[in-house]
Amino acid sequence: MKQTFLLLLLVLVIAACKKIEGPGGTSAIRGQLTGQDYSFGDKEITTVSFTSGATIEHGDYWLLNSTENSKLYYIYYTNPTWISSADPQLQGRIGIAVSFNYSDSNIEIAQRTLDSINQQNDLPFELSLTQDILTVTSKFSGEVVDADDYTTPFSVDISNQGTPNMLGDTFGRAGERVYIIYGDNTYSANSIRTDEEGKFSFEGLQIGTYTIYAISEDTIQNGKFNRISKTIEITEKKQIVDGGVFNVFY
Repeated sequence: MKQTFLLLLLVLVIAACKKIEGPGGTSAIRGQLTGQDYSFGDKEITTVSFTSGATIEHGDYWLLNSTENSKLYYIYYTNPTWISSADPQLQGRIGIAVSFNYSDSNIEIAQRTLDSINQQNDLPFELSLTQDILTVTSKFSGEVVDADDYTTPFSVDISNQGTPNMLGDTFGRAGERVYIIYGDNTYSANSIRTDEEGKFSFEGLQIGTYTIYAISEDTIQNGKFNRISKTIEITEKKQIVDGGVFNVFY
């Protein structure tokens, strides 16, 4: 009987010490939501002016980028009279081979380049050709790392930058929703709105670990949204934890 009582007492002590995230406690997490208006840039437009085959070396290449990090390219030129490989095998990029002859004209080199790029699936840009000038127009608005002629004699020009713009100052956002996740859960269990200064407070929390987050517009891909989150731990009763500032884009 005594052993049973001691065992029950031990279970109660363990249960009392265990972290059970959620409402019903005496602690709070407070913070502030600030934001800045964000304007996506235009669709970036790049023009590439080609030279004749006589000016190109076997293995020359240029770099072409997009709004997607998984779709960065290098376009390299290979001449069939050479035995060695022309592929520079650049890490993290997709190689596109263009077969050429030294007797090719500017227009022929441009057409060969266009045909080779068009063999790729699901291109993140649109291509058009006028004589020996290739125009590359991004399918998506946003910032793109500029193309580079690199080892080629081509002329690469950015005729329209896709650089986005920050509009106005960062300030506390009123009436915006902030979310809380209890413990190891995946989805939010509750949410509240900020006051006129962008401040928020989750009250009546128990000891445990919480994730606080707000929704921010993605600054790379238009139409995409991300969580701006922090993991915060409450370690004792009647504790007021400063969650800090959550800065988001709109």
